[in-house]
Amino acid sequence: MEPVSRKEPLNSDAYLYQIKWDGVRILALVEQYRVILKNRKGKLRTEQYPELQKLVELIRAKSAVLDGEVVALAGGKPSFARVIQRDFCRREQAIRALLRQIPCTYCLFDLLYLDGEDLTGRPIEERQRLLEEIVEAAPPVYLNENFYDGEILYRKIVEAELEGVVAKKKGSPYRSGQKSPDWLKIKPRRRQLCVVGGLTMPEGSVGALLLGAYRDGELLYIGRAGSGLKRKDLLLLRDYARQAGTTEPYFSNPPRGRDLLWLAPRLTVEIEFAEWTGDLRLRAPVVIGFSSRPPSEALL
Repeated sequence: MEPVSRKEPLNSDAYLYQIKWDGVRILALVEQYRVILKNRKGKLRTEQYPELQKLVELIRAKSAVLDGEVVALAGGKPSFARVIQRDFCRREQAIRALLRQIPCTYCLFDLLYLDGEDLTGRPIEERQRLLEEIVEAAPPVYLNENFYDGEILYRKIVEAELEGVVAKKKGSPYRSGQKSPDWLKIKPRRRQLCVVGGLTMPEGSVGALLLGAYRDGELLYIGRAGSGLKRKDLLLLRDYARQAGTTEPYFSNPPRGRDLLWLAPRLTVEIEFAEWTGDLRLRAPVVIGFSSRPPSEALL
């Protein structure tokens, strides 16, 4: 089940409110001796998160299907860049190394099946009550809390720079495979300090910035942005490119295309964007302004 986007905060007694975590959506099929994990597209993710086999010990049931978000922290906050490292990893040796380097938490928020019984038609309050009864909230499992004032929670989310809020209609069923207005996601625009690692230069004029950020010492390409740039910015960038242009990209995963000019990673910009995509790109980025902060602070 997927939420429908809403721009403005909501406060109604008809909804429960939960924190929207910046992670990877995962369904857990828990049986007596094993846990099978699948992402929202139905792809297996069991090997990527071996710590979630602990669910067998934390659940009081013969079998269950759980819904939640796998989250990895960086500096005390969920980091999509870190959890996507775990999600993309395929080699067993690398998975074992990342298990130590990037521990994950499974933030549970729904119970779909219990001991073979389909619960998706039952009200959300009943599903969550049963979830709390059968699951012990111990690492690596966290049970999502319900809040009852959506506007206060939204303000706290903005202050804490978290991803957003999900409002879930009381009495609603779980609509498998559907995007339903019974669930509403309210997400503030987010900010990221980026390194300018290149420019698009259609017909010799600056079109957009090629943006990057550092992860484990590598400069990763995370998207391009042209919105927000003023004419004077474009002229300054054209002049800057003459002195900072390079023949090879500094990105470890450079974009492909025509009319690309690579730059040494010296210039930083503040970017506002909607969210991260599944392949770690900025969605709907807008340039807020150039920054005096050093490139080393542009981290994922």
